[in-house]
Amino acid sequence: MLSQEMERLCSLFFELSNEDRLSIILKLMDKPMKLTHIAKELDLTVQECSRQLSRLTDIDLVTKDPDGFFVLQPYGRHAFRLFPGFQFLTEHVDYFNRHTLSVLPEKFMGRIGELRGCTPITKLMGTFSKIGKVLGEAEEFYWYMTDETLTSANGYINGLEALDRGVQIKAIEPGGYSPPMEIVKNVSDEVQKAYAVHRSKGAIVDRTHEKIDVTMYMSEKEVALLAFPALTGEFDYLGFTSTDEKVIEWCKDLHSYYWEKGGLRDEYYIDSRD
Repeated sequence: MLSQEMERLCSLFFELSNEDRLSIILKLMDKPMKLTHIAKELDLTVQECSRQLSRLTDIDLVTKDPDGFFVLQPYGRHAFRLFPGFQFLTEHVDYFNRHTLSVLPEKFMGRIGELRGCTPITKLMGTFSKIGKVLGEAEEFYWYMTDETLTSANGYINGLEALDRGVQIKAIEPGGYSPPMEIVKNVSDEVQKAYAVHRSKGAIVDRTHEKIDVTMYMSEKEVALLAFPALTGEFDYLGFTSTDEKVIEWCKDLHSYYWEKGGLRDEYYIDSRD
């Protein structure tokens, strides 16, 4: 036998599984409305609209005030605010059947609905293209965390151009990590020295983390890549991009969370090449 709490949860999900009832709640999120106005705006008969409102009233999502207006209860408002998380997951079922969110700190999992403004990146070349674009357009900062570099020698040149125009770079990488030598050896001595100068001025700051749980590249304008690990724990660098303010804020907060927990890098591979 289900507990009373479980019965209430099942009732909530069942009632919100109906498109008309969801549409009514969306209307009432904006303002209280009378039955006839709701029915007209949703193109429902008054009888059908009344029936759906009764169902929502029975589980305390909606109430009717003395003036005849239907009002979304605080419980209904709070419950509906949690739904963007489910919407984000259901919109990307295939991705989340191949990638895991279990690595996320609990407080960020609770905010997963803020990522609804994401657009999926489904091809690896799209990942590289987007990272280069966002770095090239950054004006204030360029933050990233990754388990391995997703750039090229030309990417370091683009990074230098960003630094020259006043962009701050904050990087989180695994301790002891170095990019492939075939990339590093193609970075000129001039670029190496320029990076060292910017680092001495605090324009480049690095921290290390024992294990990178999420791959992220972003500027103040756009998230170039937000990628979660595959079920195997490896990264395939497919994920999401976005210019949505909520997504940018979520990613900034996540980067800051790992930044605070990270350690200082002992040596730098770009501006201290042997």
